[in-house]
Amino acid sequence: MLYRRPSFACFLLLMALLSLTACNLNFEGAPLAQVSGLPTPNAEGFIVVTPNLPTPNAEGLILITATPQPVQASATLLPSATPTPFQQPVEALSRAERALRNGQYEQAAQTYQAILAQGAQVDSAIRAQAAFQLGQAAVREGLFSQAEAALTQLINDFPQDSRRPQAHFLRGDARLGLAQWGGALEDFQQYLALRPALIDSYAYERIADAYLALGQSEAALQAYAAALNAERTLVPQLALREKVAQILLNLGKLDEAIAQYDAILQVARNAPYRASIDYLAAQALRQASRTQQAIERAQRIFSNYPETRTAYQAMRLLQENGVALDGFQRGKVAFTYGDYQGAISAFNEYSSSQTLDKIPAELYLLLGRAYREIGNSQAALMAFQTVVETYVNDPLFGDALLEQGRTRFLSGDIPAAIERYLAIADRYPSLTATAAEALWRAGYLYGTNNEPSLSRQVFTRLADLYPGTSQASSGLLLAASAAVSAQEWAIAENLYGRIAILSSSAQDKAAAYWWVGRLAQQRGDARAAQEAFALAIQAAPDSYFAARARDIQRGIAPFQPPAALRFSFDEDAERAQAEAWLRSTFNLGAEVGDLGQPAALSSDLRLVRGAELWALAAYDEALTEFKAICDDARANRDVATSYRMARLLRDKGAYSQSIVCAADVIVAAGVGTLDAPPYLARMRFPAYYSDLVQAEAARYGFDPLLMLALIRQESLFNTTAVSSASARGLTQVIPSTGRYIAGKLGIANFKETDLFRPYLGVAFGAFYLDEQLRLFKGNAAAALAAYNAGPGRALDWSRLAGGDVDALVLTITFQETRTYVERIYSHYAIYRALYGTG
Repeated sequence: MLYRRPSFACFLLLMALLSLTACNLNFEGAPLAQVSGLPTPNAEGFIVVTPNLPTPNAEGLILITATPQPVQASATLLPSATPTPFQQPVEALSRAERALRNGQYEQAAQTYQAILAQGAQVDSAIRAQAAFQLGQAAVREGLFSQAEAALTQLINDFPQDSRRPQAHFLRGDARLGLAQWGGALEDFQQYLALRPALIDSYAYERIADAYLALGQSEAALQAYAAALNAERTLVPQLALREKVAQILLNLGKLDEAIAQYDAILQVARNAPYRASIDYLAAQALRQASRTQQAIERAQRIFSNYPETRTAYQAMRLLQENGVALDGFQRGKVAFTYGDYQGAISAFNEYSSSQTLDKIPAELYLLLGRAYREIGNSQAALMAFQTVVETYVNDPLFGDALLEQGRTRFLSGDIPAAIERYLAIADRYPSLTATAAEALWRAGYLYGTNNEPSLSRQVFTRLADLYPGTSQASSGLLLAASAAVSAQEWAIAENLYGRIAILSSSAQDKAAAYWWVGRLAQQRGDARAAQEAFALAIQAAPDSYFAARARDIQRGIAPFQPPAALRFSFDEDAERAQAEAWLRSTFNLGAEVGDLGQPAALSSDLRLVRGAELWALAAYDEALTEFKAICDDARANRDVATSYRMARLLRDKGAYSQSIVCAADVIVAAGVGTLDAPPYLARMRFPAYYSDLVQAEAARYGFDPLLMLALIRQESLFNTTAVSSASARGLTQVIPSTGRYIAGKLGIANFKETDLFRPYLGVAFGAFYLDEQLRLFKGNAAAALAAYNAGPGRALDWSRLAGGDVDALVLTITFQETRTYVERIYSHYAIYRALYGTG
């Protein structure tokens, strides 16, 4: 997939509502992405954030995706060859499709236009396809005039073409973008007449938008009602209700707007989202002078959702209307919002009016934290001491003890903090969770304040007394790492041996076994080393430590490229092998049907809607439908559906979601990627855009597999990915770096949105990666650390590590960067196994 369809919603509403009142679709309160169930962590463990509520998936990144702004065809980008004259129109179509996939819209458009210009010399079916694909691509590029012209040609010249209904829908979107409201209405109505009961909800919403822009509010509301009554998945349904409620408010239809908010509350389960919706209703009621009803809703928010930020706004509304409020609840709400002085006042007022037996321990705990936030450590310690002295049997007793140590630490008195933590462990050994945490904090503070020996003593004591706790494994890992840094090899080997036995974490076990093997190898015990390396691979086969163990076993240097690359395979044979493996591994009977046929999913209306929306370049809306299927399959361990969706989404170009579905299957099987059939493994670790990657790798002289591993980690091959730091595209280049690279490459008129074009995303990422590789003299691990955290920090780490990849990973002080380097190492090893030869 190249780009997502430009979103018209706020643009249309702004245009339409100027005559009514301001359009504000950025609703106050929690984002819609917090609706009903939150994502469960999945296979790779990261959570990827997208506007349409991705449920965490097997690969994990909470990528933040966004619809890029249209890139104008006049942009001066990297030089691209003018399409050469063609003799075979079919080949020309393939060339245009490849150009579109790579983000070279101008080149594709020229080819399509050249096909259309040949008239009857070219078969009508090919010309119709060229017109449709040109219109589809122009819509997603935001070039609405070009889109309208191409789609009109298809509609007029090829009236029997099966894509004519879709051409009407696409032309309707183009006309919305051109503010041709009447023409857009006709197109969407024609689409509904020709293809009813597919995506009626989405079509009616667009019809309503057009009516609203024309000032025909009643017709618009009827169309919105039809959109709400038709089928779509939950999250976009709730978003539509919010939108309709805002429009109804702007039209003065308060009760109908409130009904929409209440309809949301009937199905939403997420507390912050529910609070925000109820507060929108309360605001509307207050503005309509229906104060008592507004107060009732605000009281509900204040009472039921005190741990949401919206509760503070509700509290302010109640206070402005003279409503008496419980002081303890007032303090909790103010504390959550960050009004610490207000929280202190409320808690003190409440405690001074109640007998001690009526005051909960939570009040003093929150009071202490609030005092600490405003810098009054002494008052904080007194509040925590009140819990310790008065609420000995309360579940919060241990928290108060730990807060005493934390308060001393935050005030800068490290020795006092350590002393307090050790005293807690000495005096309350039976409070397992509290004592274990206290010892871990004491050991950590010793270690970060240049006392490694004392730190190790405390962590060893922690493991002796509380071996089953997560703190024990974590503490031993820190102690072992410190021993390695100090070259205390025997101590390190002993500690890692203990971790391998104690830890319940597969990753920690793999790390421990790997270090045991490395240290055994260092002292010349080859047999013990090989046994430990095998155990590391067994513990977490896709981890960095498993990859390092395999490389050491085989005598392969870090990031050593294969002798040759191979990107073409016998897909039919490999797919048959994979499907036989699926049936055997999951005991799938005849009832699941042919695994190779997505038609088995045809009864799922979400798939039907998603496929139609995808054909209409409505990619965000399509992905919402597809993701709902994938999320349900993951939750139900329906591997047949996950597998089918992985294939279907790959073929459509929805690469990141395809990867997630493939990962879901492998994770459900409980095997490492390289233990799964190659067909399935390559869907989890694909080589999309390999033509672009290979060209750039050849240009700079580095291994293309390194670039593929980097892209997979950075964006999961989602070319429209945007991070919280505004990094964009396949290789996640931030705009300022993009401008720097554009200058180096001599690219005029560079725009940030150009980073969403795959060929530019790959080119810019390759330039920056090569710059780091040259800076670090080919040390790929150090170059990756620089790519993620900047060359300045990476130079410091590299100097300390002395060129050893394992020492570098240990030296990196940013957990994000350490994880980044480890993951790309393991990704690279998998890519080398799947695509390398010799």
